[in-house]
Amino acid sequence: MRGRAVNLVEAEATGPIEGEEAIVTPPRPPHRRVSVSLLFTVTMLVGTVVTIYTVFPPEGDLAGEAIARHREVSPAWALTSPSPAELRAWVAGVVGEDAPLGLPRAGVVVLGARRVEVVHHAAALLRVHSGTADLSYIVQLARDDEPARLTHDEDELHAVAWRTGRFAYAVVGPVTSASAWEAALR
Repeated sequence: MRGRAVNLVEAEATGPIEGEEAIVTPPRPPHRRVSVSLLFTVTMLVGTVVTIYTVFPPEGDLAGEAIARHREVSPAWALTSPSPAELRAWVAGVVGEDAPLGLPRAGVVVLGARRVEVVHHAAALLRVHSGTADLSYIVQLARDDEPARLTHDEDELHAVAWRTGRFAYAVVGPVTSASAWEAALR
């Protein structure tokens, strides 16, 4: 068989009718088999990654979300100027009974409160006034991937997020007076 070309007969093809010669086709080139396999693999990988990012979008950080909430113009508050007892009961209903709110404190006035969704979880958003600054204060149940402490600056705003036990907090206010309001609320 040296020097002779070997041709394959396709098994799926119908055989020759009696008296006709067999239909002989050359084998598929090896590079075509590799190309098809590579194309199939790349298609599956890209499809998997696109599906994962579509179904499970990446979650944002609490400090960044708090800055976005702070920039909202004239939000509708569920509570305006609540008493400490009203605020504690309302936060317990939104976030949980044992949420250590830490408010009110000396020199900090709660202007309004409302329930929001932050990073796909219920959160209590409070607008407070401390010294000369209006601040946004967010409390929610902490996620597993929540960092112990995170700071985030964006333009004229400074945000601090932290985790204490089962709860995560974020405070947003002006950069110029950040040291004063951060000390008052932490």
